[in-house]
Amino acid sequence: MKSACLAVLNYNGLSHLKELLPTLRAACLNSPVPCSVVVLDNRSTENDVEWVREGFPEMRCVVSPANDFLFSYNWLLQQLTEDVVVLLNNDLRVSPDFLTPLLRHLENEDVFAASACSFDWEGTHVTSGPARLEFNHGFYGWPFDLNRQETCHTLFCSGGFMAVDRRKFLSLGGFNRLFHPAYCEDLDLCFRAWRQGWRCIYEPASVVWHREQASWSKSDAGRPNLLHLQNSLLFQWAALPMESDKAARILSTGKILLGTLAKGNFFWLRTYLRASSAWLRLQRQYASMKVARPQLETILERINQAC
Repeated sequence: MKSACLAVLNYNGLSHLKELLPTLRAACLNSPVPCSVVVLDNRSTENDVEWVREGFPEMRCVVSPANDFLFSYNWLLQQLTEDVVVLLNNDLRVSPDFLTPLLRHLENEDVFAASACSFDWEGTHVTSGPARLEFNHGFYGWPFDLNRQETCHTLFCSGGFMAVDRRKFLSLGGFNRLFHPAYCEDLDLCFRAWRQGWRCIYEPASVVWHREQASWSKSDAGRPNLLHLQNSLLFQWAALPMESDKAARILSTGKILLGTLAKGNFFWLRTYLRASSAWLRLQRQYASMKVARPQLETILERINQAC
């Protein structure tokens, strides 16, 4: 089997690491191949690095050149030599046998990534599933099908708990900085993999538990929603065919704006204007991202095929 490494992204996340690292130690013992662990520290201002090196000496703790959010992975994967890297948020814990199902898929040369199944922290609700592309009222969406808990293709794998082929990741250029600092970068990466003819797989036999948005500080409480909406718009404008249902999109946008403004809520308007401004500046730089409708239909046909 291919060699593997677990890479944990961390910034001032000691409370999370105390939950996660013992479960990674157990997972490595159950791994079908020797598996190392790297904690990628994004320049923590607390004693995270010292704590990891003292409490888990078998794990490497690498300090990123800069706090570059998830994009620090682009640097790290150039330094690693393993065939497969499992990208993990620090606000997780994993099941002891979560590795084997993921690594099995990466043995296939046409597989780019495989995603685990996530539960909420208490384990009462499934929070992930295979993603499908939808088109309604002139806009695209890519929700998880939480009811479909079977091994199958997915539009994208969650960047918080997915195994990737390291060489393919680097050949794609890693995560796209159009989506800096967060959200939709995993969607974009996997979509580019599908365009190359590589597959992405959802594997519910691999289980993690996730404290969603727990890695954001309290001072950034509203930032995830802003970034998610902004980058969702940028991904559609940059990568997907938008020539259909223009009238429906204009009408839908107008209704949203009027509805939110009538309630005194300027969030949607500010975010839409911010995304529009960014796209006006960057559209020439990212013009090559746009996929033609025939190619999109071919990709969607492949996603709907059995693994």
